[in-house]
Amino acid sequence: MKKVFIFIFAFFFFITGCSKKEEVIIYTNIEENRNQLLQERLKEEFPDLDVKVQYLSTGNTAAKIKTEKENIEADIILGLETSYMESLKDNFAKLEGLDGINDDHYLEGINPEHKMYYIWDQYSASITIDKKYFDDRKWSYPTSYEDLLDKKYEGLIAMPDPKSSGTGYMYYLNVMNLMGEKKGLEYFDKLSKNIVQFTTSGSGPINLLKQGEIAIAMGMTYQGVEEINNGANFKVIEFDTGLLYNTTSIGIIKGKETNENVRKVFQWVNTEFSLYDKEHFIPGKIFVEQTTKIDNYPETKKLSDMTGIDNISVKDDLLKKWKY
Repeated sequence: MKKVFIFIFAFFFFITGCSKKEEVIIYTNIEENRNQLLQERLKEEFPDLDVKVQYLSTGNTAAKIKTEKENIEADIILGLETSYMESLKDNFAKLEGLDGINDDHYLEGINPEHKMYYIWDQYSASITIDKKYFDDRKWSYPTSYEDLLDKKYEGLIAMPDPKSSGTGYMYYLNVMNLMGEKKGLEYFDKLSKNIVQFTTSGSGPINLLKQGEIAIAMGMTYQGVEEINNGANFKVIEFDTGLLYNTTSIGIIKGKETNENVRKVFQWVNTEFSLYDKEHFIPGKIFVEQTTKIDNYPETKKLSDMTGIDNISVKDDLLKKWKY
């Protein structure tokens, strides 16, 4: 009887081991709700694969690619700031000419000529305020960086930390460009007195706004719009100096492109899901056939000065001077 039991156990182990699905691992820097949708859609589209979507912060993803290189666990990197992708491009597979992969759906000139990665999205940052909080106090809405220094906002503002968040870095760089480095650093010394928290993630300020812990969130435009469309009495405000913007990208780790399933997942994510993502979250136009429009998404009046947004050397230099 004991031998029969051992045989059955061994047979079961053999069958389950043989039927294990092949893994494809995606490291992503996009927000939780977008990741959840991506994971759900991947399960539907690739039932014979075990496609895992794993969130990492921008800084952690870049650090892992830099140190682990081709030995990194991930097959695909999604939503990493383009400045990091560019600085780490030698760790990515050249996409041009790969079987099953193309960028025919992109606007001309969007992707870099070297094709070591493709642009994933073009996103913007604005401030989102609790409209009721302001209206109840008959406060005027802030429309500039200087407005945020008002003493009445002490403890009412949250901003992402530039060291861990690409969104936070957008604000940091923009202030440096508009004011110059000396005055810019002085500005953040003053602003920090009104900041209740420099959040780790770009979505942190909006989460605090939803919880009623702050009245002003410095964050991504789409997140404020999403909350408004879900019924929140918020208002998205573009500063009079213009809209902050940046891009993120998607690529395949060098050596992983030889796997047909990795290529299939990459192309599906960057065509089918990417268009869905633009239609529901970030409508910045990067595709030829993209006609996305999201309710309450502000029409851009003008773009602000984001010089150096794609330069990792500029970023590294500025982050050394960030002290909060």
